[in-house]
Amino acid sequence: MCSSIGRRSASGRPALEDCALHVISTVVSRPAADRVIFDAGSKTLTNDGARGFTATPGHGLVFPSLAAEQPDASIIIERLSEEHATARVPDTCALVPGDRVRILPNHSCVVTNLMDEVFLVDGNSVVDTLPIAARGRIW
Repeated sequence: MCSSIGRRSASGRPALEDCALHVISTVVSRPAADRVIFDAGSKTLTNDGARGFTATPGHGLVFPSLAAEQPDASIIIERLSEEHATARVPDTCALVPGDRVRILPNHSCVVTNLMDEVFLVDGNSVVDTLPIAARGRIW
């Protein structure tokens, strides 16, 4: 989830470093040179499109490793099933099954509603785990 208070990028959106919620996902398949399948689908990333001052393609920004500081704009999550995401990638993309990535979802409500807990991290270290009190409590 991105804070609506604080630094803003030139477009007026919160800066990437102010976005606190990311999904960790694993590459589960590379069925073609231009496609990657992640183990995070609509139940995790939501079908909501990105909203803002410009149209942003895809269902989230993909950081190509857990340590990456910037998303890779060439990786576009084009389709979601409930449990998987299909991303279009350039032929030069180095992702292979087993690689882990961070995804900044377009909308965080689904992520927190359908997860039992979140991990608080500092860099690459997990510093705490919090239960999601609102888990499954929508009416």
